[in-house]
This record gives sequence, structure tokens and C-alpha cells, in this order.
Amino acid sequence: MKKNPALFGLLITIGIAIISYTIYLNYLQKVDTYLITNPSEDYLEVKIDDQEYKLAPNQNAPIKLRGGDHSLSFTYDGKQTDTIFNVKRANAIINPTRAEYYVFVRPYGAARNVDSLFTSQTITIDEKVYNGNITRHDGLYIEDFYYNLNHKYPKLFIKKGGMADDLSKIFTKDDFIQFYFENYE
Repeated sequence: MKKNPALFGLLITIGIAIISYTIYLNYLQKVDTYLITNPSEDYLEVKIDDQEYKLAPNQNAPIKLRGGDHSLSFTYDGKQTDTIFNVKRANAIINPTRAEYYVFVRPYGAARNVDSLFTSQTITIDEKVYNGNITRHDGLYIEDFYYNLNHKYPKLFIKKGGMADDLSKIFTKDDFIQFYFENYE
């Protein structure tokens, strides 16, 4: 049987495409989500645009939202809240309990003094100082981050050009303290 170089090349190309797609799915793909969070010890009922969501204690629930204004109604801690929030980004948290969340920004990029960026900013959490670009959020609607609670920082990061990239992720208070301990102490 004679070797066919065109067929051999096609099979190699298909194999490389399958491997590349597998790497993308396992390491690079990020699915944007909107989450309703309930870090409290109470059950929580939330109504968004006439759709009811019931959350158990310490539960996050993904929901589908489109850009624009949405109505939000819930009762928490004896207080009834009816409000409107505006969706502008592809990732967000709806935080009816007004719990503390922390956004941590990891600086990446060539020709950047990452150490000086890291130590130039600090935040104090429970009387302990943490270095880095860390912001505290306790609003009803939080969308100032790239990776949501249900995402992890990527194991593999591919830079686009020579530009500086900063990857931000939101954490619960306890998860942030654990993450910081595991990675920076």
C-alpha cells in the first residue's frame, strides 16, 4: 500500500485541532455567569423580573440575565427590599444579604515590577494586613471582576501581545483569606 502524503497531513491537522480544542475546554474557556448568593444561615427567597429563586443557606445559584434594567425584590433580616439594578457586564453577583466580598487583582505582564505593585497597595481584614490590589464590596449588585465565585484563576495564562493584563477574581471573605494564605504566605 502506497503512503498518501495529503491524507497523512489531513490526519495530523485534525489531530492538532482536537488537541487544541481539548486544551481550550480544560484550561482556557471561561463561561460567564450571574450568581445569586446566600452566605447566610437562613433560607432566602429572591424575585428577579417575576422569576422566583429559593436559596438554601450557603448556596449560590446561577441565573440567566440580559443586559439592561432588572427588578429585584426580597426580604432579608426583617427588611423588604424592592429595587432595580442595571446589568452592564457578563459576570456579576446579586448579593441580597450584603455580605462582604473581596476582589483580588493579579498583575501580569512583561516589564512590570509585580513586586512593587503587589506591596504598594494594602487592605486590612480582621486586623490583618493583606498586600495587593484588593477591594472590598458589600453592595447589592457587584460586577467589577473577571472571574466569578464559581471560577478559578487559570492554570495556563496566554498573554495577548505585550500589553499588561490584570486578572481579577471575586472571593467570599473566608475563601479570600484561604486563597491568600495558600498562595502568598
